[in-house]
Amino acid sequence: MPANDAVESKAENTEIQSNRSMIDIPDVETELLIPRNRVASVHLRPYNWNNSSWIVFALPYMEQQPLYSAINFNYMWGPVKLGSWSNNYLGNQNLTVRVTIINGLLCPSDPSPALDTTNADEISGQSAAGTSYVGNVGDNCLACNPAAGVLALCASQGYVCRGSQLGDPTVNTPGVPGTPTGSGIFWRECSGVSLAQITDGTSNTFLAGEQLMQVTNWNSWVEANQSIGSTALPLNYVAPGVRIGGTFGSTVISNGTSDTGSWHHWYTFRSQHPGGGNFALCDGSVKFIKNTINFQVYQALSTRNLGEVISADSL
Repeated sequence: MPANDAVESKAENTEIQSNRSMIDIPDVETELLIPRNRVASVHLRPYNWNNSSWIVFALPYMEQQPLYSAINFNYMWGPVKLGSWSNNYLGNQNLTVRVTIINGLLCPSDPSPALDTTNADEISGQSAAGTSYVGNVGDNCLACNPAAGVLALCASQGYVCRGSQLGDPTVNTPGVPGTPTGSGIFWRECSGVSLAQITDGTSNTFLAGEQLMQVTNWNSWVEANQSIGSTALPLNYVAPGVRIGGTFGSTVISNGTSDTGSWHHWYTFRSQHPGGGNFALCDGSVKFIKNTINFQVYQALSTRNLGEVISADSL
């Protein structure tokens, strides 16, 4: 590679490798990839879970055992009721954990505040610490919802993506987690996957990538729906008529209003690094992925078992 690119790539890897030391990925192995369901029947789905993210379940492997032990898994992460959630399990019992800033989850290039009230779901409008690194959903759709496993052109965004939307289950059986339809590693609900299920190879499959916290309401490290991203859109995608910055972290150009609530614009991967973004792979390695990567190759790196062949010179 050109000399400048080599220096940049080395710098990017040094930064994320420093943060990666907080999570010893090779030692975590299967444990990191299988979120543990807990005891509170609080979610819309008919099984026991309190909306904890994959990062929450990784805390013991991040030298954060005391923080993990402080979580009350009988309660969700905030007081805001949505849908059929029970008030019995809502509240600020986990506030101390929710507002704890973990430096290893913050990218030095991300100018976002580490603690904000720009959040969604049960912590809408509540203070919460954020994460610059989100788990890989796969190439599942955001703005449309094809049948599970089906590739389709999402007309409103102009890119091909896979059903079901966000990797959500299509069928739910009372008392057990639904079967995820996600093509990647993590989802906002359902169990995760084991290393044995990553048949495309751990060195060719994204585990997690970067996001900019301030552009979206979905940025808290504790909450499952706020700590994942999809490759349904290209790396560092910005929707037409929208820009990053302004009074808000993301702004509608025509009228200056906030775009942080448009989750289908921002539930993806992006960074402030020139030319691309960092991704951790499932073997524990880190790659700097360029914005110019072929979109099909980019999506193939996010799927775990579809048999795509990826050559090193395509990255």
